[in-house]
Amino acid sequence: PAYGWQVALLITAIPAIYALYLRIALPDSPKYEKLSQERKPTVVENVKNVWSRKYARPTAMLWIVWFCVVFSYYGMFLWLPSVMVMKGFSMIQSFEYVLIMTLAQLPGYFSAAWLIEKAGRKMVLTVYLLGTAVSAYFFGSAESLALLLASGMFLSFFNLGAWGALYAYTPEQYPTSIRGTGAGMAAGFGRIGGILGPLLVGYLVARGTEISMIFLIFCVAVIAAVAAIFFLGTETKQKELA
Repeated sequence: PAYGWQVALLITAIPAIYALYLRIALPDSPKYEKLSQERKPTVVENVKNVWSRKYARPTAMLWIVWFCVVFSYYGMFLWLPSVMVMKGFSMIQSFEYVLIMTLAQLPGYFSAAWLIEKAGRKMVLTVYLLGTAVSAYFFGSAESLALLLASGMFLSFFNLGAWGALYAYTPEQYPTSIRGTGAGMAAGFGRIGGILGPLLVGYLVARGTEISMIFLIFCVAVIAAVAAIFFLGTETKQKELA
C-alpha cells in the first residue's frame, strides 16, 4: 500500500538480471561440449529429434504433465488471496493465511527431492499429484478456517513437491544431445497452461461459477497428468543417462 505494485514487480525482476549473468558465466556439461566439438546439431534437428519416433512417447507425456501442473499451479495459487476474500476473509487476513500456506512449499520440495532417490520418480510424481488433486478438492469446498488452512498447506506441499520431482524427471527422458531442447520445450509448453489457468479462473468467477467447481477443474487436470505418467512414463531411477 505504501509503495504500489510497481515496486514489487521491480524487485521481483532482479532474478531475471541474475539469470543473464548465469547464461554468460555457467559452462555447458563436459559431455555436451564433447558432442558440440564433433558436430553441433541445429535447433531444427533437435526439435525433430525430440518428436522422433524414439522420443515421441516421453515427449507427449512430459508436455501433458507440464501443461497440467503449471495450469493448476498458477490457476490456483495466483487466485488464492482472492479466493480467501470470496470466502469471507479480509484482504489482510487473506494474505496472512496464504503466506502460511505457501511456507508449506519448502518441505514439499525437500521431501520430494529426498524421496525420488528412494521411491523413484514415477511413484513420487504420482503420489504428490494425487495429493494435489485431493487437497484442491477440499480447499475448494472448505468453509471453516481450519479446513482452509490445512487443505491449503497440503495443496502447497504436494503441488510444489510434484513440481520439484518433475524438474528432476524431465531431463532424464533424453540423451545429452537433445536434453536441453526436450526439457525446455516441455517447460515452455507448460507455460501456456500457466497463462490459461489464471485467465480461466477470472472468466469463471466473472460468470458466477462456484469456487468448488473451479477447483474441481484443477483436480481433473492434475489427474490427467497422473494418467499420462502412469500410461506413458518410464521409471528412470538409478538408470545411466544416454
